Amino acid sequence: MDFVDQPDRDIIARITNGDKDLYRILMKRYASLVFHVVQRYEKNSNQIDEMAHEIFLKAYERLQSYQGNSAFSSWLYRLAQNHCIDHTRRRQRYNDVFTEFPDDHSHEMYSDGQSSDDNITTGEQMGQLQNALERISESCSIPLLMKYRDGMSYEAISEALDVSVGALKVRVHRARKELKQYLELPI
Repeated sequence: MDFVDQPDRDIIARITNGDKDLYRILMKRYASLVFHVVQRYEKNSNQIDEMAHEIFLKAYERLQSYQGNSAFSSWLYRLAQNHCIDHTRRRQRYNDVFTEFPDDHSHEMYSDGQSSDDNITTGEQMGQLQNALERISESCSIPLLMKYRDGMSYEAISEALDVSVGALKVRVHRARKELKQYLELPI
């Protein structure tokens, strides 16, 4: 039986029931999505390949936890994004521990032309934005992030999430509208 044209849910059901070779179909289907996410966080091509491999391995190990409440592509996108964020944090911690600068140069490293008050305000705004994004449904927030943060076209998002371009435009519009409402609420 040819599973290449089968829906993700059917393939996942077969994989979780022991037909592990079918995972290659999901990897081929979503390689561009995973690589696109990784490239937003990493520029080294060897590291990109390694991180993509780690993401697919993690997805395979967690495939049993996929509930089917959202599209598999949304679930995989979220997993890839979280993996990249964790990787970035680990790298920053590693660099913080092993990088020491003399005190007279530390101000140069952290100064990017903004005052510390500007940095605090920017951090607060990012926190408010993150909180607002968490209040929006995944079906709307993920296309919004893919469009504006990742710079993907509607066509690319449509292919990655297996949703029509028209439906994506509606979801992005809805997410922007909800985001605006949440950000305008007094705290």
